[in-house]
Amino acid sequence: MDPDNQRPRRKRVRRRALAIFALTALALLSAGETINAPLQRDVASRASGTSQPTSRLDAIVAPAPLPPQSSPPPPPAPQPVARTAVLVPHLTVPILLYHYIRVNPNPRDTLGYGLSVTPSAFAQQMALLHADGATTITLATLMDAMAGRRTLPAHPVVLTFDDGYADFATTAEPVLPQYGFVATDYVVSGFIGRPNYMTADQVRAMDAAGMVIGSHTVHHVNLPAMSPVVAKAEIEGGRSALAGLLGHPVVDFAYPYGGVTALDVQLVQRAGFREAVTTAAGDVQAFTAPYLLHRDHIGGSTTLAQFAWAAGLPPPIGGGGGGGPAGAPPSATGGPAQPPADVPAPRASPHQGTGRARPTPVG
Repeated sequence: MDPDNQRPRRKRVRRRALAIFALTALALLSAGETINAPLQRDVASRASGTSQPTSRLDAIVAPAPLPPQSSPPPPPAPQPVARTAVLVPHLTVPILLYHYIRVNPNPRDTLGYGLSVTPSAFAQQMALLHADGATTITLATLMDAMAGRRTLPAHPVVLTFDDGYADFATTAEPVLPQYGFVATDYVVSGFIGRPNYMTADQVRAMDAAGMVIGSHTVHHVNLPAMSPVVAKAEIEGGRSALAGLLGHPVVDFAYPYGGVTALDVQLVQRAGFREAVTTAAGDVQAFTAPYLLHRDHIGGSTTLAQFAWAAGLPPPIGGGGGGGPAGAPPSATGGPAQPPADVPAPRASPHQGTGRARPTPVG
């Protein structure tokens, strides 16, 4: 082939190649701007904290939305845990029994002396309770503690008075608020207003002052010696009369003379009383026998050391011994049975333990 004819052809090929190269370069430049511009905007927006999906890469990279799913059911609401009270089979709590707070008016009256604690001796006893950290409680508190509904204080003591004598209102009760003490007086409803007994106004005043008024039957009869009909009338009649006088239920009961049989327990329970006290000595109170609670008698011959022992207190400094208080007959008897000569130390625990049980001559 003629070389002169080949030169124009080569020039055409070169021009064609240059044109293709130029077109390709232009296409690449255009594609780069299309891709880079959105990416540059996204980088700028992230730097400013206002990033938004603006490029087509977002549509490619982002996963397809998941189909809606039903929410899992909420967990069941927690059920309240039933709290069962822990019953206490027994508690060691002294219940002290008083009658008169007076100077025995007749030195020859042995029985009257045995039932009488002088005002000065009573004041000493209450001061000793307070000094040794005792706390007086009601029988309602004691029953709640045995049912597991409350905790007792460190050294609980129950103060009780039988018969509803006037000196409870005039002599005993004024001492108790000095120490924040409370007491229960078992009133014979048929004796209210008699000489030496509280009047109706005094009974109401003691109730209003925070003292507990319990029932001691209508006529202070020995229940085991009564027919079931009479015993029922005495138990229910005393409660009804006091409830009418005070305007609220009366739920504490004391057996006159301490006499009690299984029938009497049933009658007292059916009458609506919550518990009942006897004159059986001891300080162990059983939850299974709420109508046979024990008490220790405090009488005319009770020395301060003997009182401390009955109340579960340490022996007082100096022993608190000596003869009987004022108004003692030549040979008086009464008060709690004598503890050992050295007066034993109080029990280790004021609440649970074996306690003690002693016979008492008080009827």
